[in-house]
Amino acid sequence: MASDSAPSPHTKNLLSAQARYARRAAEACGYAFRSLDGVDGYLFEVRDGARVATFAAGAGTPYALNDARAASIARDKAFCAEVLRQAGVPVLDGRMFFVTKRWAEMRSPGREPEDAMSFAAHVQYPIFCKPLSASNGLFAEVIDNAAEFTGYMTRVEREHFAILAQPFVRAPEYRVFVLNGRPLFSYRKTLPSVVGDGKSTLQELVAVKSCDPDAPPLKARGRDRNGVKLDAEDVAIAGAEIVLDGPANRSAGGGSADLQDGAPRSLADLALRATNAIGLSLAAVDIFDVNGSLREPVVIEVNSNPMIATLEDNERWHLIIEIWRANFEVALR
Repeated sequence: MASDSAPSPHTKNLLSAQARYARRAAEACGYAFRSLDGVDGYLFEVRDGARVATFAAGAGTPYALNDARAASIARDKAFCAEVLRQAGVPVLDGRMFFVTKRWAEMRSPGREPEDAMSFAAHVQYPIFCKPLSASNGLFAEVIDNAAEFTGYMTRVEREHFAILAQPFVRAPEYRVFVLNGRPLFSYRKTLPSVVGDGKSTLQELVAVKSCDPDAPPLKARGRDRNGVKLDAEDVAIAGAEIVLDGPANRSAGGGSADLQDGAPRSLADLALRATNAIGLSLAAVDIFDVNGSLREPVVIEVNSNPMIATLEDNERWHLIIEIWRANFEVALR
């Protein structure tokens, strides 16, 4: 059996991160791995003798641990929030609106684009908006006024059918990864940031910050470590770190801190309540620590198809292998 610390030299060449993780875990388990679409690795199989399981990554989900019923609830952010609410799990408030009139005859009134515009005319800004079914922080944006909201609706309508509008919250954000009824690991999400040079505006600093091409646009608005707010045309003091408003997603330049096995008790309890309410065996639960004391955490959303690149970034391959070993046990039955 291959060692957990001795990956195949070809593993890193696969374009699909999940395929790389599955291959590493398969080697640790003594299973055979084969990519079915060459170096891409978005379709692959794992064999244990006569048993074989096929997995789809990318637009698919490779996790056999979750059934389709539970995963579909988690995938719809409004449905997920309502299920949590009904179960008594504290969850961030939000309003759902359709961004297109398509299929309007199949739903009750009150959530159409014109209702969204009425909402936008009276809501207190800023707000945070995201599509019901997007991932990786795509179209997850801070909206500052009604005009921005109108433009946001137009952009989102090209790719999605509905959005969730929520209060904008600035509070510590955590992710707890749950596997088979226990918190496997957790970390604090860190927002993207830039460092002032004493001459460039915040807008100029944000414009040259690197992030994934498909990531949501970064807002040229943030605060320094003393809580002083900076807008687009403000010049940051040389050496001052400015934490930007927006999603904390890795693709948008966010990061992680305080990665640990397990999770603090209050976060672990809330994450388990959330996954149990939806019926998931594997999930990443995103949580706001609203008052900064870990005493009143609130669920932001539950992800049934989470990426685990943070573990790779931190060389926590034993956890990646544990996740995929559990996934193999279900898929190879």
